[in-house]
Amino acid sequence: MAVRIRLQRLGRKKRPFYRLVAADARAQRDGVFLERLGHYNPLTDPADVLIDEEKALKWLRRGAQPTDTAKRLLSQEGIWKKFTYEKLGKPLPEDEAMEAEDTDSSENEQEVLATEASESSEEE
Repeated sequence: MAVRIRLQRLGRKKRPFYRLVAADARAQRDGVFLERLGHYNPLTDPADVLIDEEKALKWLRRGAQPTDTAKRLLSQEGIWKKFTYEKLGKPLPEDEAMEAEDTDSSENEQEVLATEASESSEEE
């Protein structure tokens, strides 16, 4: 069974609202699906996108192929990048950047505390 990650259209006429679902490729667009992964509302500004990262990664690991629009939404949320790095067996570059930011922020906090302490001692 070929599984696709695709959009399922909901809402009324001229007011679309979409669910991101994992569905059998042979199923109808608005028909039976295997699991709901999130939703997408293109009418809000900015567009409202909510995707459950764990569920999406689970289906991608199982071989589900996203449609072009679903792939764009996954990319916007950073899920597609995480999946490709995981597939290649490489760590996310963001992890390294976050670790560097953590050390920089702790150094900055120490400098601020030292500056505040010296200012308070000068006032006395």
